[in-house]
Amino acid sequence: MLSDKFRKLSISTRIAFSFAFVIFIGSLLLSLPISTAVTSQNTYFDNLFTAVSLTCVTGLSTTPISESYTIFGQVICIILMQIGGLGLMTIIATILMRLGKKISYTDTMAVKEALNREKLGDFKTYVLSIFKYTLVIEGIGMFLLALRFVPDFGWAKGLFTSLFLAVSGFCNAGFDNMGAISLQNYVHDPLVTSVIATLIILGGIGFSVWFDVTFNVYSIIKNKKKLGFKKMYRLLRPHTRLAINMSVILLVAGTIMFMVVEWNNASSIGNYTVPQKIMVSFFQSVTMRTAGFATIDYATVLPFSLLFSIFLMFIGGSPGGAAGGIKTTTFALVVLLVINEIRGQNNVNYASHSIPVETIRRAIVVVFTFFACLMTGFSVLLIVEEQPFVILLFEAVSALGTVGVSVNLTPELSRIGQTVLMFLMFIGRIGPITIFLSLVRRKGKRKERVYAKTNILIG
Repeated sequence: MLSDKFRKLSISTRIAFSFAFVIFIGSLLLSLPISTAVTSQNTYFDNLFTAVSLTCVTGLSTTPISESYTIFGQVICIILMQIGGLGLMTIIATILMRLGKKISYTDTMAVKEALNREKLGDFKTYVLSIFKYTLVIEGIGMFLLALRFVPDFGWAKGLFTSLFLAVSGFCNAGFDNMGAISLQNYVHDPLVTSVIATLIILGGIGFSVWFDVTFNVYSIIKNKKKLGFKKMYRLLRPHTRLAINMSVILLVAGTIMFMVVEWNNASSIGNYTVPQKIMVSFFQSVTMRTAGFATIDYATVLPFSLLFSIFLMFIGGSPGGAAGGIKTTTFALVVLLVINEIRGQNNVNYASHSIPVETIRRAIVVVFTFFACLMTGFSVLLIVEEQPFVILLFEAVSALGTVGVSVNLTPELSRIGQTVLMFLMFIGRIGPITIFLSLVRRKGKRKERVYAKTNILIG
């Protein structure tokens, strides 16, 4: 039986196949006449590219959503983004649990791997909570966005646009159904930019982080404890604290850097007021790490801003959420390793805890694998495309980091270049380490080989 063969596959391979299956079905659905707008000139390749980008919650596209698909097609887009953000395995597990079906151990491990969750305890409650909180957060986001879009577009289009953007924002997809210029018409709108930014942060911080925060806040309220901020913060798990700290640092650094560099650039934010510069710079710092929405034209920013944005996209969001990149905690562990080596410390410590060596090794492998995938795809783009070096690197990192911001380049690439972006998006969504395990994992126990020690000169 096909289902039996699927269950015998490794966990990482099953995750990869689940996303590939959704992409294929999505491309077929988007190619249906009922999905295609009258003015659309999309080929199957364009629909496949869009399906990859939607399911991998990236945001890159060869043609605008609003000009390519009907309302039915855009509903398919919403479903693909939702599946990509939560993960197909998570949605299937949630449905089965709602139906009272038992989840096998291998299926539980597959969902655990997809969510990047450490423990299996109380797994049913955890998965169902993800589904519930996702609907609640997206619902609130839709309501708030409707306050702006219903007056602008009317009830039907306004509510649908709000739903589309709420799902896209929380899933860190970066897609919109408003045209080729994304959210540039709302660059100075505090309601739209703040709601979208909040959805991006909540979706990219990781499910385990906001569950930990919610649990501790609920416990404090229930027990009527009066604690200061520091004591409340120390109740959080080390992973939660590290993810929050890194996210805040990157958001602040990204905002300041973009604002300082682009301050006098009349083509981007040079002619804005100071509050507008701060708001726009903050939004770019938020969206550049994982989401892909654009309130400015990135073809107008300075080269250093593109280079620093590449750095932010490479890091991405936090584990266990809808974000891409190597992840904030992975980057933090590598930095802590370097700092501790400089200090001559044997252990990597954080928040009065020592990080296991296996975790540090995995972080290094993730960074190396991510970088290797990036260089491979980027090298192919350099060969087949005649575009500036920085712009091609920006596009490659945007695809692999599942960010989706483009310097108006994606539609101009050749089919080979666009195919490279599809592979980068797919690898970036399911994770470099998952691809690595899918290709090299073999059955059976590994045999550790130990030889006589020797020294290798470095530096």
